[in-house]
Amino acid sequence: MGFFVLKHWTKYLKYDNIFLISSATERGMRNIPAESLSTQIASGMLAMALRNVGGNMKLDSKKNKELIKQYPFIAGILDCGAFPADDLKIQVQKADGNLMYRQADNFGLGDHSRILQMTDDRKDQVARRSECIYAIDAENKIINLVIWPHNDEDRRHMGEVYAWSALWGTQNSTGYYSNPICEKVKNLVWLRVQDWHVDTRNYTVPEGRFGDFCKRFVEITVYTEPQQGFRKLQEEANVYENLVITSSVLTRGIISKDLDLTTINGMLYEMAYTFKDEVYFNGMQDILNTGKVRGASGQFGPVNVMVAELCGYERIQIEDSSSSISLQLQPESKNMSTLGHYGTLPQIRNLIRTVAKLWNEKPELRDQFKPDGDISVM
Repeated sequence: MGFFVLKHWTKYLKYDNIFLISSATERGMRNIPAESLSTQIASGMLAMALRNVGGNMKLDSKKNKELIKQYPFIAGILDCGAFPADDLKIQVQKADGNLMYRQADNFGLGDHSRILQMTDDRKDQVARRSECIYAIDAENKIINLVIWPHNDEDRRHMGEVYAWSALWGTQNSTGYYSNPICEKVKNLVWLRVQDWHVDTRNYTVPEGRFGDFCKRFVEITVYTEPQQGFRKLQEEANVYENLVITSSVLTRGIISKDLDLTTINGMLYEMAYTFKDEVYFNGMQDILNTGKVRGASGQFGPVNVMVAELCGYERIQIEDSSSSISLQLQPESKNMSTLGHYGTLPQIRNLIRTVAKLWNEKPELRDQFKPDGDISVM
């Protein structure tokens, strides 16, 4: 598990390894040309991802009505399987580099897929989620659709695929893209459908835990064309600045010998050593060891640091509102390793730099890092 030092469970819902059951698998992608959309939908490809079950779509809010009128393609996307639902959220953003390297956060869609489970008012429920991205032209027509497949076999054929693949009309069996359509694309639309079901606690068959349907939540984000256009945006974006790094992404990259992801993994280990030398072995570990409890915490500007020890293993969680990295020091070891991470490389780098700078330059913040009995290793 990547994140293990916890005070409040619900705070960490956005991260990649919390509340997950079974093995976590991100999805590769499939491009579906516009001319075959109706065929693919009719054949049931979307039926698995966007189950048409229960509820009443809340289309009557003023904001939703205005956005559907402004972006008429939204109604067509809803008709592709997201309707009906219990809640609809529509938002509009300018497309950026992070979108180009975004990947679907799907779960509950097939064998060995992770399942979302919470501890609050949905503690007796489990969820499945499906995400996809549409390319829209100047006439408000869907000209491309990218769907993440549900198994590792498809991803092995495609490699790591990102949202920018919606800007290409064709992808062959080896993952090579051709037929660019980026000059035609005026909007990209990200669709998220999340269904909650009663948890049957039936672990014996695939998807056995999904009981009666409870609620469906639909979220649509319209990404408008940036000033430089989608072609230039894709050219400017890169994995070292825009890819959200998770443990599963890096693991796949190392296994497949992806040079960029392997390089990023090495850069994360270098960050771990920076934290070890400039912060942890420079006084922070002493605070943990001299305390009456085996946990400690402190705030360094926007960054929170939590440390806990169990059976000789010392684990550190460093996080802000949008990113995190977790580290571990093994018993009798001087080598600090990474255990989990969430965020782009610049975001994670900023976490380490912020803590190291304030630890060494702000004695008053160092003094506020104190033993904390609420911090423990789960």
